[in-house]
Amino acid sequence: MRRILALIAAAALGVVAFTMVEPAAPVDPSFGTTVPPEPDGATGSPSVWYCSWVDSGALRDSTYDLATIVDVDALISLPSPIPNEEPDTASLALSAPSAVSFDTATIVRRGEAPGIVEFDDGPATASSVVWGEALVTGDRCVVSVPKVWHLSGGTTADGFFLQLRLFNPFPENAKVTVNGISEFGAEPLPELTGFDVPGRSWVTFDLTRVIPLLDQVSFTVDTDQGLVIPSLVLADESDEASWPGSGLSTTWDFPVTSDAGLASSIVITNTGNRDAVVAVDVFTPDGPIIDASEVVVPAGVPLRMLLSDLAAPPFAVRLRSSAAVSAVVEARTPTPDEETDLDGVPPDEVVPPADDEEEGDHADDDGAVEEPALVDGLAGTVGIVEPASRWLLPGVGLTPGTVSTIWIMNPGPEPATVTLTPLALDGTRSAEKLLVERGSVLGFEVAAGSRFGVDGYLLESTEPVSVAWSVRGERGVAFIAGVAAGG
Repeated sequence: MRRILALIAAAALGVVAFTMVEPAAPVDPSFGTTVPPEPDGATGSPSVWYCSWVDSGALRDSTYDLATIVDVDALISLPSPIPNEEPDTASLALSAPSAVSFDTATIVRRGEAPGIVEFDDGPATASSVVWGEALVTGDRCVVSVPKVWHLSGGTTADGFFLQLRLFNPFPENAKVTVNGISEFGAEPLPELTGFDVPGRSWVTFDLTRVIPLLDQVSFTVDTDQGLVIPSLVLADESDEASWPGSGLSTTWDFPVTSDAGLASSIVITNTGNRDAVVAVDVFTPDGPIIDASEVVVPAGVPLRMLLSDLAAPPFAVRLRSSAAVSAVVEARTPTPDEETDLDGVPPDEVVPPADDEEEGDHADDDGAVEEPALVDGLAGTVGIVEPASRWLLPGVGLTPGTVSTIWIMNPGPEPATVTLTPLALDGTRSAEKLLVERGSVLGFEVAAGSRFGVDGYLLESTEPVSVAWSVRGERGVAFIAGVAAGG
């Protein structure tokens, strides 16, 4: 026994000596070793939410949007970019149930402004929306912080700009490694291997410069020490979209996938070591299309599936996979080829009016000219792992110059009766009753500013449903996942 221990000790010393003489060769990124939990629910106890991609400066406005089912005290903290400076904070109290939209500029206006929202009770949640003259973006904040995150849906193709923000809200430094895969397989990222993110700070990487001209690129963010919260942001000349990291799942629901005139797709990333068979079910206002499409997603290569040829918008989708995958839905201004796919008519071909129509502006029965139905933009969002009977939706209907729509997806076998309660700090609220047929999706439109004092919604359903909301207008489009609040 002693001899065996001596041999082991000698071998260990030899390894140490070797590593001191010559550094280890670089290793290709490896995936699938850890499956983090999905940060997808408001907790019924004190909770802390992390909002990574927030910006408030000369060209951008933003809000921290909060909602609760119980009486809570909340604290919003924005760490300073200057080391060792105290964060800027704002305290507020919310009654039960209510919501509030807090202008980031009332705390600080200095550009990048990732933050922390702390609640002393729950269920309560937070989301954020950022807008400018020609952009609108946002998504839910996250509540759980795993060691490994997955981010699908990136591209560094010509005309796109891709950034990764890593937010460390904790006092300890984090040591981080970012792995990437593209349509060509593993993408070595030496600049993003084993680097430090100091405590209570953040770093932002221009991925368009690091790995340019890749059509599909997805990432894992792995912390060897400490913890970070990542967000991916994709921009083009028309708009900007951002979404947080997620975990892996064999099922993903996307209640919102499309907007009029935009090309919609789902990006699926299989970080395992075996191919995944993925089926997509489509849910329209008229009913389901089960197994609308089926694809094989190779191990270690992201796959983009065009959804626009499966159904006419609006529609929701459910992804079912034989292996745990990450997924993101995107919608963007289509290329000329995609425009043809969307409506079957080349974009420069004139469609003659029907026999009962005159050329010119279309008008409704009252003679008012209808607003244009199409909008340029770029939107993306993470999926929902599991339907729930209660949802919190902070910030709906508050972005200036836009219209918001709440999307309710009922994938179950029974009709769902939904109660949609506007949340207002003054307690003034009038609930809406909606019926969502089985295997369908229903949209409820909320015009910005049309419900004074309402800063969000509480949704309660007789059947488990999946919920998200969208923003559209002159600024662009955004998709934002709802947060399950138990039940």
